[in-house]
Amino acid sequence: MKRIKKNKLGVSLTEISVAVLVFALVAIPLYYAISFGTKEEIQSDKVAIANKILESFRDEIKNLDFETVLSYGEDITATNLPPNSFQKMYDAQKEYKDFNFKAKAKLNDNDGMRSITFNATVSWRRDGGESTQKISFIKVE
Repeated sequence: MKRIKKNKLGVSLTEISVAVLVFALVAIPLYYAISFGTKEEIQSDKVAIANKILESFRDEIKNLDFETVLSYGEDITATNLPPNSFQKMYDAQKEYKDFNFKAKAKLNDNDGMRSITFNATVSWRRDGGESTQKISFIKVE
């Protein structure tokens, strides 16, 4: 009687282990590349939002009359911002919840010509640290 040889149609444990290792060697660097790209995209979004807040603040201060601007005082925070700037800040807080706004105003009186110097900063958290965007401008009476 003849014996029929059966073909083995299976995958060995060694072949499976090699396939998993090759997959891991490809997947891990790919994951880190995508993760880094996403973090950088979020950071660039936050920079753009911070710039919008600062530009809104500057434009609004420039369009207000001098006495109204004086009424804001020396320290301006997110709670006493002009209305449009406050809305930009509020929208940013709804999306990311980590923006802080501070501005210092200094009254200058040189030979009867009054002006106010503003130094404004928007800051936010970034990977265990903090990033900031700043703007300085002058409002003349």
